[in-house]
Amino acid sequence: MTVAASVFSPRTIRPIGAAALYGMAGLKNQLIAIDTVKGHLLQIDPSSDNTKILNCHQVSEFEDVTGIALWEDTLWCARENTVYCCQLGDYSLKPFVTLPYAANGVAVWQSTVYVTSQKAGYIYIFDRTSGRQITKFYAPGVGVENITVWEDNLWVCDRTEQTVYCLDRATGEINFSLLTPFECPTGLTFLPNSESTATLYVAYASEEPYIRDNPNLDPSNELTYRDRTFIHPLHYHYDPDKRYALSNGYLIEMSYVEELSPLDEVDLEQVEWRIALPAETDRQRVRQVEPIGIPFTEELQDGQRVAVFKFDRLQSNERHLFGWKATLEVRGSRIPTRRD
Repeated sequence: MTVAASVFSPRTIRPIGAAALYGMAGLKNQLIAIDTVKGHLLQIDPSSDNTKILNCHQVSEFEDVTGIALWEDTLWCARENTVYCCQLGDYSLKPFVTLPYAANGVAVWQSTVYVTSQKAGYIYIFDRTSGRQITKFYAPGVGVENITVWEDNLWVCDRTEQTVYCLDRATGEINFSLLTPFECPTGLTFLPNSESTATLYVAYASEEPYIRDNPNLDPSNELTYRDRTFIHPLHYHYDPDKRYALSNGYLIEMSYVEELSPLDEVDLEQVEWRIALPAETDRQRVRQVEPIGIPFTEELQDGQRVAVFKFDRLQSNERHLFGWKATLEVRGSRIPTRRD
């Protein structure tokens, strides 16, 4: 299973004026997302970041909404313990079902409504017409989760585990899981590119540090935090035969260098210095390796590529830098974040 590219190249989307995006849905070639802090139901153009508030007169009703879904002309929302629905263009929320615990995410497919609840630890399944509970599945992760439906699968993102799970829609069993490249995934949806392909978009919401100019302080610069939210395409590849899945790839340049600076006045003959080279795995491919300082020969040692640096003679006053620089394709990894 591979996600194909759309007409325009999928890109990072930074909706104008958004504070914390959570649930998302697709509407034709546009994304619909809820800003849970401001209560804005946003229509977002993925090609330009252009953003429009749809619920101009019902903002207060949508504050604290964490999940949304679209089916035909009906919008579904999860807020606190209740799932609501309304008509597109009306936005007067009507209660559909109330859970014993908080409802985090909601998805709809034909006559079925799926609701996630972290505190309950389940995905609840309801009949869309009667509101009757049909069954429930165990939630795949431990954090607050949002949900969407695409074809025969349920797709769930877990904020704590930074993971997207693909579940069988009929049984709730996990088909495969994907690491998200950023922290705090809060919503996801598919946006069709054609009749047979679609792009999986994931929303993220967290905080980021920045330097604020405070005129009341001397010096005026202070470190503080602000909301950070954006939408990023999650590209993936699943190999059912080998039972592994790959998510967004990164091109990384890394180097390993030794500095030779003897502590004792000693001469050495026929010295070999071995440094392991990056390994080839399902998640990592080595594009190129080149020497730093002096050339090396390459050997295989228990299946591991090793760079061998040879010195015919090392005198006590010699100094050397030697090592390698590699270009790697790495997939299924997170971008590290740091807060001091």
